[in-house]
Amino acid sequence: MDFNALAYPDIVVIAGSEYKCNRNIKENKLLIPYTEEPDIGIDDIIKVKLGAREHEYKVTDLKFMKGGTLGRGTKHHHLLTLYCENDLMQKKNDSSSSVINIGSVHGEQLQIVNHNSQTVNITINDLVEKVSKTNDEEAKILLKQLFENSTVASIIGAGTSALFGIL
Repeated sequence: MDFNALAYPDIVVIAGSEYKCNRNIKENKLLIPYTEEPDIGIDDIIKVKLGAREHEYKVTDLKFMKGGTLGRGTKHHHLLTLYCENDLMQKKNDSSSSVINIGSVHGEQLQIVNHNSQTVNITINDLVEKVSKTNDEEAKILLKQLFENSTVASIIGAGTSALFGIL
């Protein structure tokens, strides 16, 4: 059995050239031995051959290390480390829109959710009371400006003047 072949068992395609590599899936890292420095940079798309298929990855960081292989498992002396993310997964995530739903806006409670996960749930009254008890004048001014906004005032309604009284 050739143990050197096990050191770099995978194949990566960079700018049309194939290189042997070792994939570390947990760290999203590829170790690529080389003699002549490959033409690669951050945000480049590379292909990793996995059986009969090829998967695209986007390079997020890289490091060239002269003499990095120490001659183990390859005839090449230098080692390129690529940090990548699955480009297909990134495209899927980019295609989903960022929707923030603001629901249940009453005079006393505000709830903001994103992708059905609760981000903030606090009553407006609690917020005003907690800010008023601090020495943070900037926060108090910002809250007053928020309540002076005509849209916010129309949503909260008559409770606006009561909230001003607390501040």
